[in-house]
Amino acid sequence: MSKALKILITGSNGQLGQKLVSHCIAHEISFLATANSENIFSLCPDENFTVLDVTNAQQVKEIVLSFSPTHIINSAAMTNVDACEEEVSKCYAINTDSVQYLLENAIQVKAHLIQISTDFIFDGEKRLYSEEDSANPLGEYGKSKWEAEKLLRASKYPLITILRTSVLFGLGENLNKSNIFSWALEQLRAEKSINIVDDQYRTPTLVDDLANACFLVVNSGKTGVFNIAGEELASMYYFIRQVAQYLRVDEGLVQAISTKTLNQRAPRPQSSGLDIMKAKMELNYQPTSFIESLRKIDTHI
Repeated sequence: MSKALKILITGSNGQLGQKLVSHCIAHEISFLATANSENIFSLCPDENFTVLDVTNAQQVKEIVLSFSPTHIINSAAMTNVDACEEEVSKCYAINTDSVQYLLENAIQVKAHLIQISTDFIFDGEKRLYSEEDSANPLGEYGKSKWEAEKLLRASKYPLITILRTSVLFGLGENLNKSNIFSWALEQLRAEKSINIVDDQYRTPTLVDDLANACFLVVNSGKTGVFNIAGEELASMYYFIRQVAQYLRVDEGLVQAISTKTLNQRAPRPQSSGLDIMKAKMELNYQPTSFIESLRKIDTHI
């Protein structure tokens, strides 16, 4: 089956994009990796890479029609929630408009479009959200991703899968930003004290798990909306104390602070845990435990 697959990956320089590329290489799946700048991932062959600005409708059209993929996995996104508040038009161009361009051309070549979405489409009034819960995003990032979901649903195109995720973390090459857990491992190992919010609740997701979920969709042909996240819902303070326990350093190095003390530009949902029961039942999705995830990322830091 894999011989017939042709995967177009957007955002291939990001942590998820790199995992998708690695999976395609390991399973000998035909793929084209794209990003908005030159290839920074050493494992990705030059012949499997092309620069693509997903906000350029003509470029999207040319690349999708020429490659004619069976599947498009859209991992390109503007994910810095504070930057999204400051550069609103850029945020919507990347997170919403580009999805419309990908959709239009996916329809032309009859490709299955897999869109990565976020727990930030929710307002945080509940602790744990299912796929059926109503969206009510608080900030521009969540709004832009929810607009993308809405346009996909409105299209009625049958080959669409939306995967919502939460606090994606893991390893990658030359990434333009660290993630909170890699950063905490480094700081705590150096016995530096760190301040972490104790009033934001999430279900952190190992990037390998999200990449695996993408291919569970590819191989099963499942469509619709699925939550793909970690199993554990807790405060970010709790998770970082878990990092301290894992390292066997003084947990007192992790100081609890409230969200309001940070004066962050973008509003965040207090709790945006994702209920993953549907993905477990229908996709056979099996998340990595948080401690095992730490082992995986720590071995390579």
